[in-house]
Amino acid sequence: MLGKSILSYLPVNLANVVTAFGTIAILTRLLEPAEFGCYAIAMITMQFVHMGLFTWMEAAMARFQARAERENDVASHLRTLYTLGLMTGILGFGAIMAILVLVPLNSNLVFVLFFALGSSCLQILFNLGMEAHKAAHRIKRYSATYTTQTLISFTLGILFIIFTPLKAAAPFVGIIFGLIIVGGIDLIFMWKQMRGGHYQPQKTKTYFKYGAPLCIGLLLSYALNSADVYLIGYLMGEVSAGEYNAGYNLANRTLEILFVWVSMAVTPVAVTAMEKSGTKGSQKILKTYGATLLWITVPAATGIALVSVDAGFILGEGVRDNAVMVMPWIAFAGLINGFMTYYVHRAFMLSGQTQKFVWALILPVILNLGLNVFLIPLYGLMGAVWATIFSYVLAITIATILGRREYPLPVPVKAAFEVSVCSLLMAVTVLNLPLGGMTPGFITLLIKGFIGIIVYFFACWVINAADCRTFIRGLKSRLDSAPLPEPAE
Repeated sequence: MLGKSILSYLPVNLANVVTAFGTIAILTRLLEPAEFGCYAIAMITMQFVHMGLFTWMEAAMARFQARAERENDVASHLRTLYTLGLMTGILGFGAIMAILVLVPLNSNLVFVLFFALGSSCLQILFNLGMEAHKAAHRIKRYSATYTTQTLISFTLGILFIIFTPLKAAAPFVGIIFGLIIVGGIDLIFMWKQMRGGHYQPQKTKTYFKYGAPLCIGLLLSYALNSADVYLIGYLMGEVSAGEYNAGYNLANRTLEILFVWVSMAVTPVAVTAMEKSGTKGSQKILKTYGATLLWITVPAATGIALVSVDAGFILGEGVRDNAVMVMPWIAFAGLINGFMTYYVHRAFMLSGQTQKFVWALILPVILNLGLNVFLIPLYGLMGAVWATIFSYVLAITIATILGRREYPLPVPVKAAFEVSVCSLLMAVTVLNLPLGGMTPGFITLLIKGFIGIIVYFFACWVINAADCRTFIRGLKSRLDSAPLPEPAE
């Protein structure tokens, strides 16, 4: 079942792969290093603002859709959240524009932030629909809508860079157009689902009580992930911020796509099981989920570290050298952060104790900021990397302890050991390949990747690491049962 759900979200993640690598590869070439640094700061700021204003509604949509279906009150559930999203988006946009006018910032950065934050205020209506589709298990509609919007926004953003003077603002203008085109169509569908429903203030209180701690927690989590870019920009300049962001994104974004892929398939199933079968039903799903997550992401992080120099050709020359330097360590940090965010934090979500999520992040954020201020002047970009790793280790330790007090979250120790052994075997094999005379680049990346994947999968199959044989057979069964297109006459 898990394999089938994951396979259903394949188009979404292929679109994420295209846009993630395409954005890094193209923007680091089309934009000057300082312009890319400005884009990176605007993107991080956009995420901060979106989390602060809107994510509590998206979390409530994901968590309470199954309950609304059980209570036959879906229309009011949707209308309440869409009304809140529209009101918050309008008011939030007005407040953001006033702040941009009043705060003394670089004029180029203000110009980029105008479009970045404007797109965030529009994004909420689209995101509510996506969360509703996932929660209601409308996987095909979610996959088609999200994939189309992502690719349209990406394509238009690149075209705007090439043919207009928008520069670093162009990707955000592309997002705005993609949201208007595809989001408008999806909104028509969602409007039909809201017929007969009413805005219910009592639901608003319930949703906010559940989502607000998650919102604060996500802000802290994102500060843990991204505040170092602000500090690097302040202490070392926008060029260094762009270099660090390029390396961070190339390594971390790859892992994040995998974590999100598995998570988006499993989380709605776990929530539905929690509503229908209680803790035991959801716990059974999470046990398999945790092992599968490790089986997919641990070798991916290992592989990124092994081929970081070879993958440098993806980046523009202006940011390449320093970006490649931080990638192996960022891969390790991203593995810790991803497992914490997409697995350990599910304990707070399913138990409803979202306020504990906040407490789990306060100390790591304080440690991260303090270490960055201390280490960046001494060690440059690597100082930010060390600060990130130390903070993530503390964060996942605290989150696991607090989360398991509220929900019996399975800890996949056996799967972690098996996967680590297979990944170590893969690493030893790749490091001993006779490629010393070849120039690092696309060809060596392919060779290392191909050999590494074969060795890893063979080792996993032999010892059945993380019960991978069951997972692979599930994927094969889904592919074998897929209907073939009828031949044209």
